[in-house]
Amino acid sequence: MKKLAVIISSILLSSAAAAADTYESVSHLQYMDTDGNDTISLDSTYYFSPKMTLGPYDQFEYINKQSNVYGKYSDDDFSDRATVGGEYFLDSFVLGAEYQNLDLDLGSSADMIQLSAGYFFNPDLLLKVRFVDVENADNRFFFDVAYNHKLNSTDYIGFTVTADDEFDYRALNVKYFMDLQQGNYLTVEATVSDNDNASSDWVLGSNYYFSKATSAFVTFNKNDDYTLGAQHFFNKNVGLKAGYGNNWDDSGSDAYFANVSLQF
Repeated sequence: MKKLAVIISSILLSSAAAAADTYESVSHLQYMDTDGNDTISLDSTYYFSPKMTLGPYDQFEYINKQSNVYGKYSDDDFSDRATVGGEYFLDSFVLGAEYQNLDLDLGSSADMIQLSAGYFFNPDLLLKVRFVDVENADNRFFFDVAYNHKLNSTDYIGFTVTADDEFDYRALNVKYFMDLQQGNYLTVEATVSDNDNASSDWVLGSNYYFSKATSAFVTFNKNDDYTLGAQHFFNKNVGLKAGYGNNWDDSGSDAYFANVSLQF
C-alpha cells in the first residue's frame, strides 16, 4: 500500500510538472485609443532561468525569483517614456536597478534612477528597500514587504505592503489565485493606496479563465473608471487581449485598447 501511494504521488507530480509551461522572455505590444490621446507601448522582460506558469499562460508566481533584464517604451500625444532595468538574485538576496527618461513634447525632460535591495526571510517572504532619485525632486526611500500565502499546491493569496520613509505614502496590494479545476482559473486583485499629499485611491480587478488560453477580465476603481475585455492565446507563444474602458458617470470617456503578447 505504501509503495502504491508513492507511485500515485509521483504520477500526480509528474502530471502537474508536464501541465505547466515555462518561458524565458515575455513581451507586450499595446495600442490604446482614448479621447484626444493615442498611446503605443512596448515592454519586454528576459529571465535568465525558465519561469513557470501556474496554469494560465500569463499567470506566474506572486513573488518573482528569477534574475532578469527588462525594457519599456511608451509614446502618446504629449510625451514618450523609456525605461531599462533588471534584477539579480543571489541566494537570499536580490539587487535591482532601473533608469527611466520622460521626454515631454513641450520640450522638457526628466530622468529617474531607482536602486533596490531585498532579502528573502524565506521563499515566501521578501523585504525590499528602494531608493528613488527623480530629477528636480526630493530623493525618497520606499519599503516593500511581500508575502505569498500558499493555500495548497496551486492556490495562493499574495500581499504587498508599501510605504515611503516618512510614511506619507502607503499602499496595499492583495492578489488571490485559485485553480477551479477542470481547466478553469480565477484571479481577484485589489490595490489600495493613500497619500498625504493627494487623495486616496483603490483599484479592483478580476480575471476568469475558461481555459489556460482564454479569459475575460474586468477592473473598477474609486473614480468610477472601468475596463472590460477578453484575452486569447492562439498557441503557447502568441496571445491577443482587447478591451474597452469608460467612466460610469461620464460615458464620453471612451477608451479602446489591444495588446499582443509574445512569450518564448
